[in-house]
Amino acid sequence: MPNRIRRSIVDTPLGQIHVRVAGVGQSIVLLHWTPGSGRQYVHLMPELAARGYQAIAPDHMGFGFSDARPNAWGVADYAQSIADVMAALNVSRAAVVGGHFSSEVAVELALRHTSRVSALVLDGSPVWSAEMRAKVLANARPEPPRWSDSGDHIAWIWQRALWLRKMWDPTFTLTDSTSEILKTAVMENLLAGDTSDTSDALKNYDLDLALPRLSLPVLALTAETDPLTNCHADVLRLVPGARGHAFKGAHPLHDGARAADYARVVHAFLSGSAPDLFHAAAPATNATDAGYRG
Repeated sequence: MPNRIRRSIVDTPLGQIHVRVAGVGQSIVLLHWTPGSGRQYVHLMPELAARGYQAIAPDHMGFGFSDARPNAWGVADYAQSIADVMAALNVSRAAVVGGHFSSEVAVELALRHTSRVSALVLDGSPVWSAEMRAKVLANARPEPPRWSDSGDHIAWIWQRALWLRKMWDPTFTLTDSTSEILKTAVMENLLAGDTSDTSDALKNYDLDLALPRLSLPVLALTAETDPLTNCHADVLRLVPGARGHAFKGAHPLHDGARAADYARVVHAFLSGSAPDLFHAAAPATNATDAGYRG
């Protein structure tokens, strides 16, 4: 079954990283949003594999089943870690998909390791001023309650996961079937432990200065309900020759039944087909959602 997801642990200079791989062909590295893990792409990976790609979804160090980070990391450290994963898997060159925090990791990877990255798909990019970053991130990572016999800390994680899901998709309703999404989010939050350094990494990275330095094909994605949709036009403005696509309604990555829609757009971009799917500009707006997280 060539499209089946295979899991493995790869050794890197700073620790072991858990990776999911599906398919054969041109490599696509899928960088998950935070908190979370490569599990985010389990519905997408077989769709990409069916279109002739090798989909690779690592868990960032400190997330999922990867080792903990040895110390607090910046965006450049996360980017180097992904380059190390690619080297360990003998992947010399790949397209890279990064969303939200991982869009910055993808950009830094492309700037530092130009020979390894053939194209970028930036799926929601926090193009914020320094003042906006400070405002957003001051509210993005509230201090959780202490661990206690009552289990209040688990309830807090559940409530944060539910809030996050409804922020990404305002139509989300908790049912027996959708509860699985929340269960997974809680488990991944527990596995991730302390992720406060991702907030610092976001706060200290000037994406608006990095984007104009890119000189490779870039696709900027967004969705109508994504909290970063008001940064979409800024990516198209800052990246020379960038193309864009906006999904209707909620983001397809939050609905496994829509994985084929996402794969179709990524494939069209990488293969140069269906140019009508893409736009080159969109009305510019300023991000104002200080409740953003991810």
